[in-house]
Amino acid sequence: MRRIVCILIAVTACLSLAVTALAADVMTPSVPSKDAPTIVPGVDDVGDPVIGEIVDGKDNNVDFIVEDCLIVTPVSQANTSDKIPEEARQTLLSVYEQLSNGTMKLPYEEGVDPNKMVIKDLFDVSWGCVDHEEMVEEEANYIKLTLDADVKANTAVVVMVYDDGQWYEAQSVVNNGDGTISVVMDNVGIVAISVPTDSISETGDKADLTLWTVLLAVSAVALVALVVFRRRGNVER
Repeated sequence: MRRIVCILIAVTACLSLAVTALAADVMTPSVPSKDAPTIVPGVDDVGDPVIGEIVDGKDNNVDFIVEDCLIVTPVSQANTSDKIPEEARQTLLSVYEQLSNGTMKLPYEEGVDPNKMVIKDLFDVSWGCVDHEEMVEEEANYIKLTLDADVKANTAVVVMVYDDGQWYEAQSVVNNGDGTISVVMDNVGIVAISVPTDSISETGDKADLTLWTVLLAVSAVALVALVVFRRRGNVER
């Protein structure tokens, strides 16, 4: 009997820790396996395809960004992509690990409760062409992109970029109401897209959390039942 009680206590403790970890998780379970949000393409002044703009501090167009000038790599492809620069690869993996184990937190602005926010996307954006990189870094311009982030209309979206060892919030983020967001960033880097925790059902991640919690509970019950039946069998003998 004492052995069963100890097992029950251990199982209860594991369940409590698991549920707490799931509830306080800063990232949705799909982050390490999903693709990055796609960049919504556009056209320049003469109708040629582009994927973004370089703008000045007043949102005036300075230049357009063509496809090859940006390299977008999600966590799921960090170890397999041959396009992401090695330093960016290592930084992306390190940031993901630190966010996962809780040694790094996003510095949300005042008024945003970090306990009610969750990272739904984590990916790296690196330059693929030098001229655009210099245009942003040396001339104090900004990068403007539209991302298909799969967010519901009216959902509050926070976008942060990790660059030069620190996080900063994007200059502006607009939820376009069609699943896409328009973002103006100081520079490229690791991008984290956060949304309120109660909105993550739109990506199916809430269902994932529930599934894993249920599976853990069922496994614990099965373990206890097995021990009880085995104990009874020993007594009957």
